[in-house]
Amino acid sequence: MPSGTGKIIREIRDFIAKHGDDYGNWYIGITTDPISRLLDDHKVDINVDLWLCSEAFSNEEARKVEERLISECGVKGDCQDGETGQFIYAYRMSDNTQP
Repeated sequence: MPSGTGKIIREIRDFIAKHGDDYGNWYIGITTDPISRLLDDHKVDINVDLWLCSEAFSNEEARKVEERLISECGVKGDCQDGETGQFIYAYRMSDNTQP
């Protein structure tokens, strides 16, 4: 079920804080297919690595979430990657993930 920009930002911030981690150790992106993006493109081990996914109401709202977390919190990501979709994913980068 889709959520608004503010709620998604809070959820991601709370998730990172819950795990006592630095924002700079996390990567955020948007996509139409989060599982494929996480597994195939970023090599996230969904059974071991920390990750989460939320659905925004639109691509524009997803892009706002991505941009705010990158600019305000220092989360890693690429706002210019051309990805579309309304799913926002985030994962803690590790030795096996890309990047």
